Amino acid sequence: MRNPDLKLKRDRRLVKMFYELYDVKRKRMDDVLKELSEDHFFLDTDYIYSRIFYCKENHEYYNELLNSK
Repeated sequence: MRNPDLKLKRDRRLVKMFYELYDVKRKRMDDVLKELSEDHFFLDTDYIYSRIFYCKENHEYYNELLNSK
């Protein structure tokens, strides 16, 4: 059984790393998703994208990071 607290922590880190690579370092989205998938989280790129942009809490967190610039 999955621990919801660990999933939340993982998703937060996922969003933050995406933000840092895509918005701060200005890498291409496909390169960012591939790096997150293959080097950090070992999840499918489509799953990573959906966790960031289709999960309400994660998308809100991403927008907070964008607005904090």
